[in-house]
Parts: sequence; structure tokens; C-alpha cells
Amino acid sequence: METDLTAVQALNRRIDELMRQHAALLTQLQQDQRRTRHLARSVWRIEEEARRRIARELHDGVGQNLVALMRQLDTIAAQLPPVAAQGRGGLLRARELAQATLDDTRSLSRLLRPQILDDLGLEAALRWLARSVDGLPVELVLPEQLPPLDDEIATLLFRVAQEALSNAVRHAAASHVRIVVSLRGTGQLRMDIADDGRGCDLDAALAAGRDGQGNGLGGMRDRVNLFDGRLNLQSIPGKGFNICIELPLRTIARSEP
Repeated sequence: METDLTAVQALNRRIDELMRQHAALLTQLQQDQRRTRHLARSVWRIEEEARRRIARELHDGVGQNLVALMRQLDTIAAQLPPVAAQGRGGLLRARELAQATLDDTRSLSRLLRPQILDDLGLEAALRWLARSVDGLPVELVLPEQLPPLDDEIATLLFRVAQEALSNAVRHAAASHVRIVVSLRGTGQLRMDIADDGRGCDLDAALAAGRDGQGNGLGGMRDRVNLFDGRLNLQSIPGKGFNICIELPLRTIARSEP
């Protein structure tokens, strides 16, 4: 009997030790996950800051130089005598090339980081994005008033909408897209994006994204997860594509000064 009691006590001590080890490993895992998430958010923040800096340099540097060049061409053309028609034609063609380059530079700057997102916020940026897609009607439904959003979350929602519209144009052959931003009670912000395109096999699409084929779905999910959000994708071949993002408001409200 005493031997059995000793064995039971030893077993209990072993179980207690295993439970303590399990709790320590779980704590360590949670800490590692927090550190990994913090690192991933830092990398994403650095990437967006680089986009912002390059976009500003394109707009304020290259863009302004091209404007100055066009003004110089106009001045030279105005000073040419009437008999120099051939020279004036060459200057006109050079100015047209400079104008086309300026337009491309501004478009690239806006794609990298639209200044309207930094200046006026998510609502104005989404309205601009909806208007900027050539040949694809985009219906945008917003709440009467969005809560103040952290810059990173506003960027996240804008990037998801941007990626979804790009996929609708490049892969889905959609004729209409609907974007709805809504508030769910006091705890959730939700964005639904639906197109009427050709749809897809979701498993194949996610696998293609992991293989670097450019649909952005895997990266979209990873970014949403960084902010404790949920991303739900729904699609059936021939039945369109739906994206739903839900984010807890506790992670997105801008702190008051």
C-alpha cells in the first residue's frame, strides 16, 4: 500500500512538472508570436514609409522638374522666328513627350502612395480609388461617419480595396464592383468587396498567390491577421468574388491627445 501511495505521489509530481513546462512553453510561444507580429508590422510600416517617400520624391522632384522643362520648351518655342517652323514642331513633340512622362510619373506616385490618403483620410482615398479605375464601374457605400482611424489601419483597408480592384480588372473580367464599409455595433468595422466577374477556385487562387503569381490574396490575409482582423474569401467559378474584412475597433481607434 505504501509503495502504491509513493508511486501515485511521484506520478502527481511528474504531472505537475509537465503542466508547469507546458504553461512555460505556452507563454514562450505567445511571447514569440507577439514579437513576430510586432516585427511583421514594423516591416510593413517601413515598406509603406518607403512608398510614401518615393511617391513624394516622384511628385515633388521628378514631377516639378518636368513641369520646369515644359515651361522652358514653351519659352524657347515662343522666341523662335516664324520661319523656324521645323524647330517649333520638334519642340512641340518634345513637350508632348515631357507631358506624357509627367502624367505617368504622377500616376506612379499615386499608385505607390496616394497623397489624398495622408491628407484627407480613408474615405476620400476610397472615393478617389473608386473613380480612378478605367472601364470598371465601382459602387462605394460608406457609413455617414467613419470613426477616427489609425494611419496603419486606414492604409490596410485602402491596400485591400486597391488589390481587390486590381484583381477584378486583371483576373476576373468584372463589369461591376461594390465596396461597402460598415460599422457593426460598437465593436467591429467591416469592409465587403464583391465583383461580378468570372470567379475562381479559392484553393487554386491562394496556392497561385503563394507561388508568386500576383493575385495578392495570401499577402492580404497576412496583413489583416497582423491587426487581429478576419478575412473571409468566397468565390465559385462563374459566380464572382467576395472579400470580407472585419477589424476590432479597439485596435483601430486613434488615441486622443
